[in-house]
Amino acid sequence: MMSNQIFLLVLIYLLLCSMVWAQEEELIGDVSDGSRATPVHLIQLIDHDSSVVRLDDQPLMPYSTKITCGKCHNYDKISTGLHFNAGDSAASAGRPGHPWIYVDQQSGTQIPLSYRDWPGTYLPQEIGISTLNFLETFGRHMPGGGVGEKEQFRSLENLFRWQVSGDLQINCLSCHDAEFAYDRSEYALQVARQNFRWAATAASAFVWVRGSAKDMPDNYDIYFGRVPDQPQKMPPQVFYDKSRFNYKNEVFFDIVKNIPNENCYFCHSTKIVDSTRTQRWHFDGDVHIESGMFCVDCHRHGLDHKMVRGYENEQRNTDKSMTVTLTCQGCHLPNNDEPVPKVGRLGAPQPLHLGIPTVHFDRLTCTTCHSGEWPKQQVLPIRTSAAHALGMHGVIKSEQALPHIYSPVFIKQSDGKIAPHNLVWPSFWAKVINDSIVPLEMEFISPIVQKFIVNDDTLGIRSWLDLNSGVIIKILDSLALNMSSESEPVYISGGFIYRRDDDNHLLQETHKIAQPYSWAIAHDVRPARQSLGARGCDDCHSTSSPFYFAQLGIDSPMGIHKNKTRAVIEFQEKNIIAAWVFSFSFFFRPLLKVFIISSCLLIAGVLILYSFKGLAKITQAAAGKK
Repeated sequence: MMSNQIFLLVLIYLLLCSMVWAQEEELIGDVSDGSRATPVHLIQLIDHDSSVVRLDDQPLMPYSTKITCGKCHNYDKISTGLHFNAGDSAASAGRPGHPWIYVDQQSGTQIPLSYRDWPGTYLPQEIGISTLNFLETFGRHMPGGGVGEKEQFRSLENLFRWQVSGDLQINCLSCHDAEFAYDRSEYALQVARQNFRWAATAASAFVWVRGSAKDMPDNYDIYFGRVPDQPQKMPPQVFYDKSRFNYKNEVFFDIVKNIPNENCYFCHSTKIVDSTRTQRWHFDGDVHIESGMFCVDCHRHGLDHKMVRGYENEQRNTDKSMTVTLTCQGCHLPNNDEPVPKVGRLGAPQPLHLGIPTVHFDRLTCTTCHSGEWPKQQVLPIRTSAAHALGMHGVIKSEQALPHIYSPVFIKQSDGKIAPHNLVWPSFWAKVINDSIVPLEMEFISPIVQKFIVNDDTLGIRSWLDLNSGVIIKILDSLALNMSSESEPVYISGGFIYRRDDDNHLLQETHKIAQPYSWAIAHDVRPARQSLGARGCDDCHSTSSPFYFAQLGIDSPMGIHKNKTRAVIEFQEKNIIAAWVFSFSFFFRPLLKVFIISSCLLIAGVLILYSFKGLAKITQAAAGKK
């Protein structure tokens, strides 16, 4: 009996060890022999049921990137990467970045969302947005993984929908497929149709997908075909290009390690809205890209896909010691304490910064002078891929379309340095419970708001509808009737909180939660001769300099904020009068320099004159004594 128990324990131990070894086993695609050549990816396709895709299968199923790519690459380790780990509470949130901005024109809502712990953002579920709805809305510019396939993000009410739509697995091809016919816009379209299982397949150059999982009932069986009682609706169907399969049932993928910049640009493009420049050729790109570099030359990572973002002090949030060498300073400025020189990557020049007081390097980031749009007197709006669905078919091209983002705004960061930022003003309905303010769910707000707000967007520009104080009071009254007495409805917009008083008047209060959300930018990088300060101190230190005195429009659907602005210096924690006086002093700096130099020459002349007189006295005294 004892021997059987010992045998069983040994067997369990060996089984556990084998499981650990299996998890740590290096796959063939994850081990490099040192060759810099790109391996040929001629592989068989495997579907979500771990079956090889064969053209005579009925029905034909989409291939799974998780299983197809996972044959040679450690999918679980890759899934910890920066693009996929937003929902992982154990992952470092890092410096606040571009949020997902939820917009509802009808209710006057513009609110930054994120699964990361970024101050000023909200979890999608806080406004009643399920993971399924979140992916439908924003999955167009997400590479899958994370919240798209983790069980903990699935609500019970959508449980059966997930069986129909499938997981939104990591779309490895979104970055690594260099084939020109790979269609990222098609991927976005399939995600909007809830065709999560089919999205990566549909974007491939040799596959077509028709139909919509969104049109199918919750009990739809993906192996069955059309729904008998809804023959007019088409379920997702896959059609492969047979000519792309060889006699071994293999397909060639044009996979690259050095990802083309255009692949990054689908999700990371920014357009400046400038009425004086309306054509593409009016704009220059990032100086690094225009010089022939790739995004991944600086934004590097290993198999874990924990990409280097490249901001100062990023090494505090990562265990990679090489991270510091991929910042602006780490690449361009020498560090004599290093045993081996690491600066000057790819021929990066060393800036001399002649004549610039060192205090600038203590109070400003490199990007302050070198990155983003050259500042103007009026901060310009911008459009981004993630916020405005740039690059998709049928996108609203109106430059007034929500959300409204502004750039650059020079803001003091938590580390005490000023850096250029993008900025968005939040507008949303919320409730006050004790001392906390919580956003209201959109499903609760929408039917109430629609009773009082008339949609007059006849031109379809998708900008703000006008809200006046009377309408807001009526909505707040209606919300209060549908809420518990322990909570109070409020509206947040334009940097203020609006609530009713006992006389049913609208009160305006300042509050931290109503302040704009901003995130630092690093691109596009301008060359040295186009950096702030290249033409002298007046680029920043003049009484009209946009660095301090540019006007930022207050963005809000409320009429009382129309044409209202705030000076960007308010976001630098400085007094505008003191800044103006300091800047005004630079007007006298040239005269002061002349005065100082003249005074020094005069003093030197006097000293020399009296030196000669003193020498003469000494000589006379010496001669008389003799």
